[in-house]
Amino acid sequence: MIKVLLQISVEKIFGFSYLKQLYKKNYSDPDFNNNFWKKTLEILRIKHILKNAERIPKQGPCIIVSNHPFGILDGLIICSEVAKLRKDYRILINEELTAIDHIRDYLFPLRLDMSKDALKLNIKSKNDAIEFINKGGLVIIFPSGEVATSERLFNKAIEKEWKPIIGSIVRKVNCKILPVYCHGQNSFLFQLTGIINYKLRRILFAKELINKSNKKFDAECGELLDSQLFHKLENSQIAKNLRSETLKIVNLH
Repeated sequence: MIKVLLQISVEKIFGFSYLKQLYKKNYSDPDFNNNFWKKTLEILRIKHILKNAERIPKQGPCIIVSNHPFGILDGLIICSEVAKLRKDYRILINEELTAIDHIRDYLFPLRLDMSKDALKLNIKSKNDAIEFINKGGLVIIFPSGEVATSERLFNKAIEKEWKPIIGSIVRKVNCKILPVYCHGQNSFLFQLTGIINYKLRRILFAKELINKSNKKFDAECGELLDSQLFHKLENSQIAKNLRSETLKIVNLH
C-alpha cells in the first residue's frame, strides 16, 4: 500500500500522472493516429515554428540530425513536421517510448545502459535504420543521445558531443542529410538537477514538457548535405562535422 501511494505521489510531482490523463482522454481521437506528434503539441498548447521546413525532402532517403535541448519537445516538433509530408519516417529514440502504442511502429529503440542486451538492441536498431534509409525512408536522429545541460549553475546549456553511431550510419547510406537546430533549453531546476546528479534529470522529462505549455518555440532547418561528402571520414569526425553544421545554424543570422 505504501509503495503504491509513493508511486502515485511521485507520478503527480513529476508530471507523469498528468500526461497519462491527457493520453487516456485523447487517445481515441483519429488525429492521434494521423499525427500523434502534432496532436500532442496541440493538447499541451505548445506552438512552434520550423523555419525552412520546405527543405525537408518529401520523398527519397534522408537523415535529419538535430541538437537535443529538451528531451521530448524537440522530437515532437521535428516529427510533427515530417509527418505532415510523408509516412515513411522513423526516429532513433529511447526504448522507453515504445510503451506508447501510437508511435511504436515509428521507432528504432535505443537503450542507454551498457549491458549486453542494450548493445544487441542498439546494433539491431542501427542496422534497421541503415536498411530503412537505403530503401528510401527518412530517419530522425539526435546524435548526442543526451539532453543539453549547463556545466555550471546559471550558465547556458551546452549540446553534448555527438556519438560516433551517426558516423557509422552515414558511411553506409547514400542520402540527403538535413541538420535542424532547436532553440531553447530546459528549466533552471533541470540544469540544477543535472549538476547535482546527472542521472536524476530523467525523472524531470515529463515535468519539462508540461512546463512548456502555452509557450512558443522556434527551430530551423539548415542546408541539405549529401552523405557522400562524409564517406571517407572516420565515424567520430563525421559526428563532429555534423554537430558543427547543426550548431552553426544559430549563427547565420
